[in-house]
Amino acid sequence: AVTVATNMAGRGVDIVLGGSPDEQGKSEWQEKHNKVVELGGLHIIGTERREARRIDNQLRGRAGRQGDPGSSRFYASLEDDIVRRFGGDRIKGIMEWAGMDEDTPIENKLVNRSIEGAQVRVEGYHFDMRKHLVEYDDVVNQQRELIYGERGKILSGADLKANILPMVREELQDMVAAHIPAERGIDWDIEGLLADVSTIFPIPPELNANALSQLKLEQIEDKLIERAEAQYEAREKELGSDNMRMLERLVMLRIIDSLWVEHLTMMEDMRLQAGWQTLRQVKAVDAYKNEGYKQFQVLLSTIQHDVVHSIYHVG
Repeated sequence: AVTVATNMAGRGVDIVLGGSPDEQGKSEWQEKHNKVVELGGLHIIGTERREARRIDNQLRGRAGRQGDPGSSRFYASLEDDIVRRFGGDRIKGIMEWAGMDEDTPIENKLVNRSIEGAQVRVEGYHFDMRKHLVEYDDVVNQQRELIYGERGKILSGADLKANILPMVREELQDMVAAHIPAERGIDWDIEGLLADVSTIFPIPPELNANALSQLKLEQIEDKLIERAEAQYEAREKELGSDNMRMLERLVMLRIIDSLWVEHLTMMEDMRLQAGWQTLRQVKAVDAYKNEGYKQFQVLLSTIQHDVVHSIYHVG
C-alpha cells in the first residue's frame, strides 16, 4: 500500500503494519502483518529536505516503530528551496566537474553533509530571528507600560490640571527660547512669538510687541505664563470645575490614543527597516532601540504640544 501524507508530528503516531486489527479478523491481520514485515516493514520516502532537521527526523521516525522493521530514503533536487539557497551552486559545480548531467541521480555523503549543514544554518537563522523578535517586543512593551500607566492615571481621576499647566509653561518657554535667543547680538522676533502664542490662547491687547520689547527675557516668559494660567482659570470658571475635569480627561485620552496608534505603526515600519542598518555595521536590534527611543521622545513631545494647543479651544 502507498500512503501520501504531509508533514507528521513526532509523538503518538504509530502506523500499524498490515492495517488496523480492529477492522479485520485477527488471523487475517496477522497474515498481512507478517507479509509486510518480510518485505522490510514500512518504507518512508521523503520528496524533499525540510528546513528543520526535526521535521525530517519525525518523518523518518514513522518507520521502525515498536520494534517493527522499517527504512527511509529522502530525495533532494537542486531546485528545492533549501538546496538552492544554501549550497546548490556548490553541488551543481561538483556535478559539472564530474561530467554529470542534471538528470543523473547522485548519492554522496558530501551532498548529504551540505544539506544538513544548510539545515543547521537555517535553524540558527530562525533561532536568532525569534530571539530578536523578543528584543524588538521588549522595546515596545516598555513604551506601552509608560503610556498605559499615564492612561490609567487619567481614568482613575488623577489631578490632570496639575499635569497640564506645567505642559503649558514648558511649551511657552520653548516658544520664548525659539524667538528670543539668550545670546546677545541676535534680534528678537516678538511678532513671531506672539503669533505662536496666539495658537494656544487669545492674546490680550496689552501684551503687544511694543510692550514686550521693553521687558527682559525672563519677564516676557513670566508675563506669558501668568496670562496662560489666568486664561485657564477663566475657562474653568466658565465651564465649571466638573466639566473642566471631564474636558481634561477627554482631551488627554483622545490625543494619547490617536498618537499612540500612529507611533505603533511607525515602530513596526522601523522594525521592518532595521535590517538595513546591518549594512552599516550596526546591529539591527541596537539601531531599532536607539531610533525607537528617539521616536518615543517625539511622541511625548507631540502629546504635550497637542494637549496644550487643544485644551483652550475645545468644549
